[in-house]
Amino acid sequence: MPESGGNVEIREYKKVIEYVKDEIRQGRIRLEDKLPAERIMAETLDMSRNSVREALRTMENMGILESRQGSGNYLTGNLNKMFAESIGMMLLLKQITYDEVNSLRRAIERESYLQAITNISQNQIEQLVKILETMKRSEIDEMVQKDKEFHYLIISASGNNLVINIMEALEEIYTESVEHMLKTTTDEIRGKLILSHEKMLECIVKKDEAKGRQAVDQHYDIIESWYKKM
Repeated sequence: MPESGGNVEIREYKKVIEYVKDEIRQGRIRLEDKLPAERIMAETLDMSRNSVREALRTMENMGILESRQGSGNYLTGNLNKMFAESIGMMLLLKQITYDEVNSLRRAIERESYLQAITNISQNQIEQLVKILETMKRSEIDEMVQKDKEFHYLIISASGNNLVINIMEALEEIYTESVEHMLKTTTDEIRGKLILSHEKMLECIVKKDEAKGRQAVDQHYDIIESWYKKM
């Protein structure tokens, strides 16, 4: 029985991605390197150029590579793009909730926070101090941006690249909800959020893991409480 068109496309896509993976394993392609031309890949894999082009387009949509007009295809490894799109669609389809996204972020940040306490540099601590000071006197839009910078800096200080990529993928969704929260909540709640950031920073400086975890939980408890009222 002949294969359907969809099965053929999947099989040929897999041939192309396995080819790229093998090139990476052999050290012939690294991050940001240009991939071989479509013609060369088609000849090597015994495929039509159209099939190679379609497979490369699929890989671009996944964030594996980037097509640059007039230059070619480059390995970018921006896979959190696909993860972010998937999370966004799951929220839209009501397969998951914002509260569940918040719970995931809480779990990740609690562990990252402990790693950050060990790994964070004095320069990063000074950056956190500046971010927090700006946050205290900011209007809502800037406060949202500084909140994002504050948490990203802590996650980055953990040194865990997988965690950093997951949090980056969640960032756009989370930032939108935090912005909505800050614009619609009371001054009292905004003040509590600032205090939770202050406590997180204080515990990093003192390297107090137990109270630091409590501060992270306090921060996410405030957000979780707001989600439940939505």
